[in-house]
Amino acid sequence: MDTETDCIQRHPGMPEACGLTASEAAVIMAAGVGATGTHGQAVEWDDSHNAELPEWKRRCIRAYGDCQDNEWVGPCYDCLRYCEGQHEWPVKMCSPRKRRR
Repeated sequence: MDTETDCIQRHPGMPEACGLTASEAAVIMAAGVGATGTHGQAVEWDDSHNAELPEWKRRCIRAYGDCQDNEWVGPCYDCLRYCEGQHEWPVKMCSPRKRRR
């Protein structure tokens, strides 16, 4: 685990203690979820550490984790930034791969 992630986990809800903004901390944690493989379809994702965030932002972070973890089509990070601005995930830009028959 890197030092930023460790700091965020030691100071939940206080990203400024780690020298980060709330959105920077959320991106780091979302990226960590994708990198570690702890977020998937079969497992309920516990984002209680983000309870202080608005629901739209929590949805953006969950979608970003899905995008990274499940190798969706599209630029996941750009879609996260779009979602932060528009408060909705850009499905036309980033979505699950179509299943082959």
